[in-house]
Amino acid sequence: MSAPQSRRPTLHSLGLDAVRLASRIEESPVLLGLTDDMPRFERTIPRHGTDRFAVILFDPAGGTRLLVEVQLADADAGQLDRALDLWAAEHTRLPVGHRLVLAAEHIPADVAHAAASARATAPVELLELRAERTGSIVNVYGEPVPLRSGDGPAPALPGAPGALP
Repeated sequence: MSAPQSRRPTLHSLGLDAVRLASRIEESPVLLGLTDDMPRFERTIPRHGTDRFAVILFDPAGGTRLLVEVQLADADAGQLDRALDLWAAEHTRLPVGHRLVLAAEHIPADVAHAAASARATAPVELLELRAERTGSIVNVYGEPVPLRSGDGPAPALPGAPGALP
């Protein structure tokens, strides 16, 4: 899947927290690398806990809404449950195309397996958050994680790095 998380700097170790990351995603949603175009920010949904939030974006080129459930550190089953609840609520509220993205610094194998199973219900995608410091700038970007189901790999997400000052 990916290199062990301990070999990469964490968002916290680079001075980032969920509030700052949410603000930067609002300013520049392209940093997640979810589309080839510039998605539009709709809203942030605060979550209980200091390192969790969700954002809703709109991809005008694809005509779809992107429901991104973000958690700093490792993804877990609770994050997947929150994401599926968000997808069900938003899909009912606004019956248009939705993509559901689970974003965390690391996607453990058990969460990837559960997400693959959840694809029978919702279009789940996985994204690992990466951060690197270059001088005083912290670059943050999303890296797609292949999600295998009975039908083969999920479609790859295009990557697009973004910078945080």
